[in-house]
Amino acid sequence: MSSQTADPILGFSIDRDSRKLVLTFITTAFIILGLGGIAAFFVAFTRAPSIQLLDPYWYYLTLTYHGVMMLTMFPHLFEMGLIIYVATALLGRKLWSTQLAWVGYWLVLAGILTIMTAIGMGSSSVMYTMYVPLKADGIFYLGHFVYAVGLLVEVIVWSMTIVQYKTENPTRSLPLVTYGAGVLVILAVASILSAVVAVLPATLWAFRIWVDSVDPMVFKMAFWGMGHTLQYVNVVGMVMAWYMIGAYAHHSKPVSEKFSRMAFALYTLTTIPVMAHHLIVDPTFTPLYKYLGATAFGFFLGIPSIMHGLAVPAAVEQAARQRMRASGETPTVWSFIKRWGWQNPAMILMAFSVLLFGLGGFDGTMATTVPLNMIFHNTLFITAHFHGTLAAGMAVSYMALGYYLLPALGIDIVGRSWTRFQAWCTGIGFTLLIASMHWAAELGVPRRAQDITYTHAGAPVPNWFLPMDTLVIGGTLAVVGLLLFVGIALASIIRHKPSAERHPLRDGLWGEPWVGEKFQLPGAAAVAAAGDD
Repeated sequence: MSSQTADPILGFSIDRDSRKLVLTFITTAFIILGLGGIAAFFVAFTRAPSIQLLDPYWYYLTLTYHGVMMLTMFPHLFEMGLIIYVATALLGRKLWSTQLAWVGYWLVLAGILTIMTAIGMGSSSVMYTMYVPLKADGIFYLGHFVYAVGLLVEVIVWSMTIVQYKTENPTRSLPLVTYGAGVLVILAVASILSAVVAVLPATLWAFRIWVDSVDPMVFKMAFWGMGHTLQYVNVVGMVMAWYMIGAYAHHSKPVSEKFSRMAFALYTLTTIPVMAHHLIVDPTFTPLYKYLGATAFGFFLGIPSIMHGLAVPAAVEQAARQRMRASGETPTVWSFIKRWGWQNPAMILMAFSVLLFGLGGFDGTMATTVPLNMIFHNTLFITAHFHGTLAAGMAVSYMALGYYLLPALGIDIVGRSWTRFQAWCTGIGFTLLIASMHWAAELGVPRRAQDITYTHAGAPVPNWFLPMDTLVIGGTLAVVGLLLFVGIALASIIRHKPSAERHPLRDGLWGEPWVGEKFQLPGAAAVAAAGDD
């Protein structure tokens, strides 16, 4: 029996051990995505004044679950599977140490179970921003420490795999998405080190071992050195997914690979200083630090995302125009939009991901501006921002890639008749959700609050109710689409029917326009959207 599993879509091979590891990571990620989606349902139905489903105790416990699972656990598990895939299948090699990679996985899982246990005990409802002196249970911090060590093990294994490859192939450049994975790993290491600086003293403090107190400002700086940088780990993973989806669906390649590589590299220069925008409302820090670290670098941070946001649709457009010319058609300015792939759930989801991430990213640039941040900081504007960038941007792109990554691992997608409904339901739901959050933010609705009725305030209730009740509609649609995807993905993995039986290389998977074309795979470039420089 062969130790290799062939990608039946484009012909890449991955060794069985790496395939099992990738599949384990993304399966765990999808389970957590489903749990986080269920928590989101309860949070949305509590924020609606006409419903208020949960009391304060259960609301803040559920909100903590939702934030921790969706901002860290789900994306990071998926990203670990993704970087392993681009370091093995695309480079045609095995991991440096599969055994050590499994140790990393079990450490990550142990950390996740410890964190979720601490939250479930009701002693750690500190939400994602667990600032000291707001104290959680000691095992909550311990779980984060173990989780961070597990992630560090994975990035070490990945890095050594790439070092081996470059040692053996010193003149060959990495495929574009493998190069992007390198940027992801650099940011992950920086954020993990910040996590250790923040969480280790907090763990000792919570257990009352050696540390009697933790400086809140030192903790907050280290926390956001971790927290904001980790979110750009997610953004880099999202951009990798965009390029891979375009390559799978259209055989697209970047119009300029150097342009795309430069955009990836810029994240390493602009990401870390921007954590200062989380400190704007703290009087301890000087205005100069806030304006430079937040506003100035905040503007710079948007540049690489804008570059990718232009490069990915341009690559799809270029592939569509080349195909039209080859068939004798004359492309018009917007003709490529008709050929985007609206019959393809992955391309539908990617369209929403690119557009809504762009809107959420623009919100983020506004939020790094000191005067605007002082106004927006404690309103739903911030919630709209990260739901645009991370929920509608990152999470939706990972769902889209799932429709190709599972078949690439040899697993056929079940429930195919539901996939387009799932894509439209998810995209429209997130659009309505984010629009409602913006509407509420313009009226000054606070974020995180369980109750906005203020029935005993002795003053007229603000006109906040309609946008917050409307928020539930978008939230419900988004959660339904999310849970439907999780159901399709997990059912496909459990059934484990070989995707090769569908003959995707010959017939396509989702009605791809390249079916029937004579296409020569240029090595890893077909999926990675790049060859050598």
